Order: sequence, then structure tokens, then C-alpha cells
Amino acid sequence: MVVRLLKSIHFDFIRIPHTMTSGMSSSMSSTGETERNSQSILQGQQGSGRSSALKNSQQLKRAAYICAFVFCLQALLGAVDADPVLASSLGFCKNVPVLKGAPLHCCLPAPKRTPIRFKFPLIPRNLAGRLFLRERKPAHVVQKDPEYVRKYNLAYARMKALPDTDPRSFLNQWRVHCSFCNEAFKQRKTPGPLGQETGVPLQVHYSWTFLPWHRIYLYYHERILASLINDPTFALPFWNWDNQLDQDAAMIPAMFLPNFSVPNAALFDEFRNPNHMPPKILQLGYNSKLEAEGKQNLTDKQIRYENLCVMYNQVATKISARDFLGGPYVVGTDNSAATVNVSAGEVPGESGGMENAHNVAHEWTGLINDPNHPDNEDMGNFIYAARDPIFYSHHSNVDRLWDVWKTIPDKVTKSGSRKRMDYTSRDFLDTEFTFYDENQDMVIVKVRDSLDSSKLGYKFTDVSKSDNMWIYYEPMPPHQSSGPSNSSDYPAAAPSGYNYIGTDPVSFRLDRRAPTSEDARQSGVKNVDQLQENVVLEKVKIPHLEYARFDVFINYPAANRQTHLYMSEYVGTFTHLPSGMVDMSKSVSESSSNSNDEFRIVTIRYSVNAALKRLGITDYNTDIIVTIVSKGARNSGRKTGFTFSDLKQDFQ
Repeated sequence: MVVRLLKSIHFDFIRIPHTMTSGMSSSMSSTGETERNSQSILQGQQGSGRSSALKNSQQLKRAAYICAFVFCLQALLGAVDADPVLASSLGFCKNVPVLKGAPLHCCLPAPKRTPIRFKFPLIPRNLAGRLFLRERKPAHVVQKDPEYVRKYNLAYARMKALPDTDPRSFLNQWRVHCSFCNEAFKQRKTPGPLGQETGVPLQVHYSWTFLPWHRIYLYYHERILASLINDPTFALPFWNWDNQLDQDAAMIPAMFLPNFSVPNAALFDEFRNPNHMPPKILQLGYNSKLEAEGKQNLTDKQIRYENLCVMYNQVATKISARDFLGGPYVVGTDNSAATVNVSAGEVPGESGGMENAHNVAHEWTGLINDPNHPDNEDMGNFIYAARDPIFYSHHSNVDRLWDVWKTIPDKVTKSGSRKRMDYTSRDFLDTEFTFYDENQDMVIVKVRDSLDSSKLGYKFTDVSKSDNMWIYYEPMPPHQSSGPSNSSDYPAAAPSGYNYIGTDPVSFRLDRRAPTSEDARQSGVKNVDQLQENVVLEKVKIPHLEYARFDVFINYPAANRQTHLYMSEYVGTFTHLPSGMVDMSKSVSESSSNSNDEFRIVTIRYSVNAALKRLGITDYNTDIIVTIVSKGARNSGRKTGFTFSDLKQDFQ
């Protein structure tokens, strides 16, 4: 606001001497310099005689006005400069506690040289003048190219052979994720390349930093791999697990498994779930508890239908940046804390639809339901995930889906004219992170540098034919029991703020209202017909150590853990993967959890426009029943259930 105000000020109303303008152009000069300039103007007029007395008086007033103006402008600019933006620390780093053994050292080597600012790469052009972009291809396709697999394996073999003191080593590439995703670093403030630390832990999940941070992480990881094999055209593959068209796309790609036709030892990781090997396909509706009980018995056809419906609800129906990328994350907010200071501007952690969908692939690939591996390593939790080379292929697909999301037409809002766009807030765009590049230099990168993948020199193979299957997916017709007539039989969320979600499904009545012009203004859209309606669970309290999953249904209180997700009443899923010290064994037990676990507070959004339309609910005065089906570990008691503060309607 201040910057826009200053830009709107015109200086034509006053003629400022050259000495003054030159002083202002260099950060508006210092106070002493301003005073000296003003004095020189006055001194230059002395001795002119009584005939110039009036002129001297006018010059004096003018100089005073200028000085006052400059002082005010300096104060305003100072206020702008003092407005801090989130950044990662470069100094402090703590070890990460784990369930078994000593805390893990996830800290990176100290930089050998002064950190540098990010610059976009110089991208070569072909003979036709088009940019030559590295192409990331589907893993299930590119694994059929022996030459590519050899290069891919060689790159990781060389990365794993680097010494621990080298920030490019595979060990240190793992540490990057381990530290940034488990509160090992502290936040710092910008402006300044080495701004002040806040003392607040840094966590890049549960917010709008999730997608940008991982994109930059993969960008440098890919450049390091390419440099180690002297091939600037090398690009990571993407595990195309959302693809339900190609038979083997959603399976763990064969080139990551033993006994592959081409040497691939560097791509193998022993800590993967043996029960989920090909021909098993990744199930986005996966429930580890049902699997442990022998009740996860869907056919491949049913799994593919569920996968399409999950992708449709987690990506295609998310039209606002907040719903897809996640909620704001500003300096001073602790996304690992069990309390939220609203008066201080803090907001709860808030994952976007893409992060929630991606979490399931982590859980499914890791060693869940294995009593010898209670941490569900490697892929199953944030501490160990980046030790598995498939992690980078998985996140390459997540990165691709960010690009895809921006191209999906508006089939959600009433107007059908809203474009999907990233945040434009300075708090988002100027957030800074640090990474090591292929030259072992520490680079300071802003989020704004990550928004266009083509500027980073890479693209993705077009797989729009399979993408369109979930983009234009049509869920099964509603059940006959779906309807608003019995909503009064269900309670609203408790005004006390202590509402419980346990192992038993729970249903609440949600009172709705029509959107207003103020809703549109706050969301940055032109009119109410461009708004997306959400069901919001506010301030859900979740133990750091536990896996949690909440599937939500509209006007179907009969929903339970075994209800299929490929139905009109299903509106989406929230998943929480443990970070810090973990014990995934709780995710498959029915026992209560009365330990003094540390908690985090999250807000969860479910987009409901499309579902309400399918259910024939067009009147905003119609209340709905919201049924929450927990697939986590907590019991249904008042002391052992997950709690949340409120259930409300929201517009974005």
C-alpha cells in the first residue's frame, strides 16, 4: 500500500535543485546530507541585497518543505523496508530426534564462499530459435531406454560417491529435505542477504511454501546430477502415479527395483513396502489400517476409479491458490507449534490439495505396517524420505502437476471464467530459501524465481490424455439418501471449540450463507460468481508423531472407513505425515494415545462447489451435513480423539 502511494506522488509541483535530487536518488540521502543541501541553498542566496529578501524568504520556506517531505518519505520507505518476509537461516541448525537411536544430524556443510543471489540460467536455442528445454519424461516410458537408465544410474552412483563434506553428495541432498522439513533450521527475516534470525523453527510443509521450495530443491538436485555426468540435457523422470490410462504408470517404476535389465544399483532403496511392488498400483484412497486388518480389498478397476476421483477433488476442483498451494506462511509463525497467536498475525498450518495428494504416495511407498520399522522409512516420513531416489521422481510429478493445475479450465465456479493463478502477495513472492548448486555455491532463491518452470530450463512430456481422465472425471451418481431434509438431526460444531474426530465417523450440520461482495474483494476476484465455496475444519490438533487422514463427505452420514471414494458425496482428503520423531505403528492400532505428544495446529479446506451442484443443492440457504471419516489412530473419546475448533463455510 505504501509503495503504491509513493509511486502515485508527482514531483512536478516543486522544482528541486540538482543537489537535492541527486541526494534523493541515492536512497533519499541521509539526514545530515539533506540538511547540508538545504543549508547550501540558503547560503548561496546570502548577500543578494534587500531586493531579494522576499526571494530568500520563499527559498527558505521551500527548503523547509523539501526537508519535511524528505523526512516523511524516509520514514515511509523505512516502514516498507522494515516489513519482514520469511527466509531460511544460514547459521543455526539442530539435530532431528528419531524414535530409535541418537538424533540425526541433518545439517549441511558451511558454505566455503559468500552466498550468491539466484540468476536464471542461460537457455540455449535451437536452429528455429526456440528455447532448448531439458525434458522430464514419464518414468514408465523412459525406463525402456537403456541409455537413459545407464546415465540416470551413473549420476546417482557418482553423487553417492562424493565425500560427506561436499554439499552435492547424496547424503547432503538427503539432509536438505530432512532439515528444512523437520524444523532443524530457524526462520530469518528479509530484507538483507543474511537477515536477522527470529528464533522460530522453519517448516516448508503445511503452507504455500510446499510447492515452490520443492521445485527449487529438485532444480538444483537435477543440475547436480547433470553436472556429475557432464550432460546438460539430463533431466529427472517423473513417476506418473496419477496416470490411470497406462497400465504400469501408477506402479513403482521397474527401473527402481532389483533385477532390472540395466544396471541400476544406485537407484535401489531397500526400505520400500514389499506388499506394494508391481503389479500393485498406487492407491490414492489407501488406508493402512484397513490393509493391516485385511480389509483393503479393492480391485484394480476400483482403485483406478478412486484415484481419478481423488485427483479430481484434490486438484481439478481447487481453483484458488490457497486451496491448491496451501495457506499463507509469514515470518514469525510457527507451523510446528500447538498454539496459534491470531492477534500476532499467526495462522495455522494449511496444506493445499496438491500436498495432501502427494502425502499418500509417501505413505504407500514406505514400510508401513512393518513392526520392525515403526518409522515407516524411507518414503513414509519426512525424516528419511529423500534417502530413496524414487522421492525425486515422485516430486518431479508433483512439480509437473503444479504446471498442469494452472491450465485447467474453470469448471468449478458459477461464472466459469476464473483463471487459476499463483499468489501475488509479496510475503509469498519474496520468501527466500538457500540451496547449494552444482558448483558448491550456496544460492539464495526467492519464491518468485520458481513460478515458471520454463525459465528454469526444463519442461515435461505432454501426458494430457491421461491428465484429462481426472480433470474431466464424473463421479458416480449420488445415493438416494443424499439430501438436505434431515440436516436438523445433526448438531452444529460445538461453540466451545472442542469438537472431536475419532475412529468412528462423525457428522455435523453446517449452516450456509450466500457469498457477499466483501468475500469477493477479500479473495481478489471481480464478483461473487467467481468464488469457490469451501467447508473448513479450523485449528485441527494433530500429534507430530501420528499419521492422520480425514475423508469428508457431504450429505452422506452413512459414510465409513470402507465407503468408496468414487462417489458424488466425497469432496476430498486431508493427510498428515509425521515429522520429527515418529512412530507409524500407531497408525494401524486401535489403542488410545494418551502420551504427551507434541502437537501441531492445521486448518483443512474441502472444496464443495462441484459436489453441491451434483447433489442438486443450488440454494445457499440450504444447510448441509458434513461427515468426517478418520483413518488415523486416535480413538473416539473426548481425550483421545483429534480435536478442532470450528466447522465453517468459507469462500476463496
